[in-house]
Amino acid sequence: MRKLLTVSEMEHITSKEFGESMDAILERVAKEDVALIIDHAGKSYVLCPARWFEGPELTQLEVMVKNAVWYVSEVDDSDLAETAQTVKELAPILSPACITTLLKIITNRIFVGSGGAWCEMKQALEDALTKENKEEHTETR
Repeated sequence: MRKLLTVSEMEHITSKEFGESMDAILERVAKEDVALIIDHAGKSYVLCPARWFEGPELTQLEVMVKNAVWYVSEVDDSDLAETAQTVKELAPILSPACITTLLKIITNRIFVGSGGAWCEMKQALEDALTKENKEEHTETR
């Protein structure tokens, strides 16, 4: 999330000015990626692009998930349970490419007779991939 300037550092406009030139002001805020303060009845309101408060894009999230799984598989598995839970919760929204990469990492950690978090992650990812493939197949019919 972007750090906002202090109120005293931002440009101020009145609510009347905003009302008279709303389209132009909204376009300026979006185009210039700036925030303005709208003063009205003794109160101040911040107007800024909504994207300043959006979460990470899915591709960024996928990179973080892949790094977390790699880390618990290769460096330190003390956070394995938490990582597995996160992967299971996010599996339905991950791309097939990300899921395939995660399955490669996880499969290298599973051996005969092993169970637990690694197998749970693997199952959740395989289920998500199967669901994705079924939906894709249904859409192409």
